[in-house]
Amino acid sequence: MRKRTLIGFLILLSFPAYLTAQSRILFFEEHIDFKLDSKFFSINGIYSFYNNSDDVIIKQIIFPFAVKIKLIDSIRVIDLNSRKMLNYNILVDAISFNLILQPKDTLDVNIFYRQIVSIKNTYILTTTQIWGNPLDKAVYTLTAPKGMAINSFSYIPDSVKLIDNNRLYKWEKYHFSPKIDFDIIIGTL
Repeated sequence: MRKRTLIGFLILLSFPAYLTAQSRILFFEEHIDFKLDSKFFSINGIYSFYNNSDDVIIKQIIFPFAVKIKLIDSIRVIDLNSRKMLNYNILVDAISFNLILQPKDTLDVNIFYRQIVSIKNTYILTTTQIWGNPLDKAVYTLTAPKGMAINSFSYIPDSVKLIDNNRLYKWEKYHFSPKIDFDIIIGTL
């Protein structure tokens, strides 16, 4: 919990006009596809932002990881509106990058990365609270091998389907303000 409090504090310090910009920038939706296999926990997300102002806004985003950066690879950040890769700075357990949001417009950003699989695989959701409003919609899927023993989830899936040799778990949340992170506990590696 201390780590997340520190990350939240760093986010506040990272952009001097943070509180003013917050009411003008909305983080309103996310769609994240998780994948587990014997080596990696992969995260592929689309994050949607809305500029509620009449001005172009440049917003610094700090995107935290649940593990140290040395356990992360294949990081990719793409502005889906312009279809351009975004440069990012590496922090101890996060990356930071800038978004340029046009007036009264939305911006979708794709962030992909993977980390070494472990017994407890975590994706940080609780930093969503820093934005001051719940997500209008959040959709999460997890693909895992049919034979992988999953002991527990921090959020109970809404559905589970068997597709080929995989299980596809799905969660849909509306007006979602997460109080806990997304944890997947698997059996022994």
